[in-house]
Order: sequence, then structure tokens, then C-alpha cells
Amino acid sequence: MSPSSAGRTIAIGDIHGCSHALEAILEAISPTPQDVTIVLGDVIDTGRESKEVIELLLELQTRCTLICIQGNHEEMLLSALENPQLIDGWINCGGMATINSYKFCGGIEDIDPQHIEFLRTFRDYYETDSHILVHANYEPDLPLAEQPSHALRWSLLDDPDHPPHRSGKRVVVGHTEQRDGEILDLGCVVCIDTYCHFAGWLTALDLGTGETWQTSRWGALREPEEDTELLQKASVILRAPIVVD
Repeated sequence: MSPSSAGRTIAIGDIHGCSHALEAILEAISPTPQDVTIVLGDVIDTGRESKEVIELLLELQTRCTLICIQGNHEEMLLSALENPQLIDGWINCGGMATINSYKFCGGIEDIDPQHIEFLRTFRDYYETDSHILVHANYEPDLPLAEQPSHALRWSLLDDPDHPPHRSGKRVVVGHTEQRDGEILDLGCVVCIDTYCHFAGWLTALDLGTGETWQTSRWGALREPEEDTELLQKASVILRAPIVVD
């Protein structure tokens, strides 16, 4: 499905098998055929409903343009399918919850093949005129095509003075858990993994306006902040150009 220039571009953070949160946030944002929705990876593991999450995403791609970024948890699952010696490592990082979501599934080899093929379509990054979207992090001095997979899927966002990407574009990531449930905005990079699979929220962010939506793992919609000045400031930050020295 091809978006039009009138559509929104919306990023969704780490879902981690929380289908009620995903269903509620999709209801809140109500994607249209003109919209592009980018899921930042880690759609599976830890939460109890990975199967249902994948089913929701398969349905979503019939309603809008859906872009899915590969996270470290998708990487672990796909690697374990290729190398059985890696299965225990994946299971110990939340993979058992994914297996259990298939109910009578005997093991990793019995996960729905259509779902596996869908996970294989996840890409390393997505780029717009103003933003770059990856799962975890980036090397600031490397072009996107040369980014190492460890940076894209595993590296934590732990430097409060994180340098901007050489392109000057704002980068939107997940992966680094924000356990207070709040978006981390470092100026050049914004993290929207807001700890949905435990006590936080699933976050969706409109890259054009700065509007956000958040839902709990049980599907409750978080009421927006009343401070409109703060929301306007967030919008300006998201759209302001970055000057790269």
C-alpha cells in the first residue's frame, strides 16, 4: 500500500508481546491508507501475546503502509531457527513467552511459518526526509548502509550527550527501556521504548506533529498531559533542524 503526501508518519515503540496495548494504540491513532506506521522492533518475547501481536500487525498492513524494523529479539529468534544451539539463549531472554503464545506449539520449530516469514521481512532502518528510525542506536559518523548490526539492534542509548547522526536527521529509537514510562528526548535522538511489557506504556509518536499516544499492557489509554506548552515544545524539538559541526 502506497501512502500519499497527506498522510501521517507514526512510530510505535517496543511492543514485546503486549497485544492489548497494541490493539488499544491502533484504535487511538486509527491509521488510514495515507499513513505510514513504523514499528521499531521487539514485537515479540516477554509479554504473553506475541502470536496475537503478529496477527494484529499482519492485519494492520492491509490498512496502511507498515514498516517493521528488526529488533534484537527478532534477531535472536531468527538466529535460533538457523542454529539450534542458540535456542536456549533466546528462550532465556523472553522467548518462552513467545512459544507459549502459540498454545499447543511444541517448540520454536512449530511457530506459524507465515509468522516467521513476516518477521524475516523486518528491515534494518527506515529513513524519511527528516527522520531516521532504527531499533536501538547508531554510529554517528557512518552512513545508514554501513551501520553495524550490533549498533542497530543491541547498543544502549546511555550517553546523555549522544552525538547526532552525520545526516543531521532526528533519530527515533526503542530498545533502551525508559522505566518511568516517559519518552527520552536527547534532542538529536528520541527513545520511545517506554517499558510497556512491565509497568510502563506502549508509545506511538507522530513524527510530523509530535503528538503522542500511550497505552498500558492491559489496553488502557493514558490521558494526555494538560500542559499544552510542553506538548508544543516537544513538537518544535521533533521538527527543528539539527546543525552538525
